Amino acid sequence: MDASMAPLVIALLAVAGFAYALWRARVLSVVGGMAGEVTGGLSAMFDPSLDDDAKERAVRQAGFALFRRAWAILWRMAAALGAAALPIYAAAQLGLVPSAASFDVLLRVDFILAVSLVACASAWTLSRGQERESGAGDQTLHNLAFASPALQRGLSRIEDRLFARRINAAEMDAPIFVTSLARGGTTALLNALATVPGTATLRYRDMPFVTAPILWDALSGKRQVTRTERAHGDGMEIDLDSAEAFDEVYWIQHWPEAYEVPVIPLWRDTDAEKTTALRHAFQKVTALRAPGGRYLSKNNANIARLDILPEMFPGAQIVIPVRHPAAHAASLMRQHQRFTERHKTDEFGRKYMADIGHFEFGALHKRLGFEGAFDGLTPDMPDYWLAYWIAAFRHVSAHREGAILVDQNRLRAAPNETMQALLGTLNLASKQDFSTYFRAGSDDAPTHLFDAQLMAEAEAFYQSLAAASL
Repeated sequence: MDASMAPLVIALLAVAGFAYALWRARVLSVVGGMAGEVTGGLSAMFDPSLDDDAKERAVRQAGFALFRRAWAILWRMAAALGAAALPIYAAAQLGLVPSAASFDVLLRVDFILAVSLVACASAWTLSRGQERESGAGDQTLHNLAFASPALQRGLSRIEDRLFARRINAAEMDAPIFVTSLARGGTTALLNALATVPGTATLRYRDMPFVTAPILWDALSGKRQVTRTERAHGDGMEIDLDSAEAFDEVYWIQHWPEAYEVPVIPLWRDTDAEKTTALRHAFQKVTALRAPGGRYLSKNNANIARLDILPEMFPGAQIVIPVRHPAAHAASLMRQHQRFTERHKTDEFGRKYMADIGHFEFGALHKRLGFEGAFDGLTPDMPDYWLAYWIAAFRHVSAHREGAILVDQNRLRAAPNETMQALLGTLNLASKQDFSTYFRAGSDDAPTHLFDAQLMAEAEAFYQSLAAASL
């Protein structure tokens, strides 16, 4: 054995011994029983059907049970530590590896993070069979992954070391950014473009370790889930191979202060170090999906970054679908109402959306900082969303020379012709039938919901943008 690898091998044996001892001692069942004892004692204290003597007996019994559980956990942990120490001291006594060298490996941050990721992957795999219906395993894994930004950054650094040759070899061409306000048709456009050869995008299977997609892909295997309708209730089905907008996680990591205020400000200034980090994150996705290809991003928040994206990513192309303002604003309001109700009871769903930077709807809603007339308007009013549309697309209009506008109505009426025009502009090629990605028929535009003067302003803006669109 290579002498430099010996401490690592012994450290891994120590971890394996610790894990095996805990598994054999069934420590998780003991901990679960402890939770039950605590719950039972608390329930008795607040049970109106019990008198004071009965409550006292129940609490006393719970207390004794807790002491027994604590002792049971203590000796199991001691046995597990002994199992971990055995290979370390055995190797030292045999003169193979000094114990200090093994402990040095065990205490290294990258070793701890790597072992933690493997443990998470193992727990996730086991939970799929036991908790498929409840989704509790997926939720636990997500909470672990997003418990600290340091964990995501640490795993990214480990991936960089383990797959440096693969990442560096996968040179990335200029990215493609698909963006608009939410409900503008960006997901359908992403799904169509993601099937085109030479594009690489994040997928649902990359969650929750989106900062280390290559490492997570290697550890998690080819997981499969049944296609289900996504939370928006719009009939769009997803599975683990569906493309999705997760790169907002990268922006949150580097600009956390932008999300700490009620209105998210527009990005005006670039930062060389953060730009390099983002380019590297995008390159890792292309290394995984299409080496040498183009990173494909669908991120609605990028509509607030039209000032900086061309500077950060020279040669990048920004695709902005344009939907009729009445249809778009009405859809935004419906989704806001839907998620407002959902967030009242779905605590995990609310946390999930916050973790991935989706602040478009519901209790999490934060408006992007476009200049507009919002005085007296609140998100429960249709005119708020129409005013938001006008403000956002006034900003788009100021940047349309550097963007590719795509009219949603043309995508619906002539999907293949419109997509071929777009692919030509993007220097991509595909002969597939794109009609299945876009809903046929006209888009419902309920103009009656909105103030007539505001609607007239939005309509004029839309006609101008549609005339400049593919």
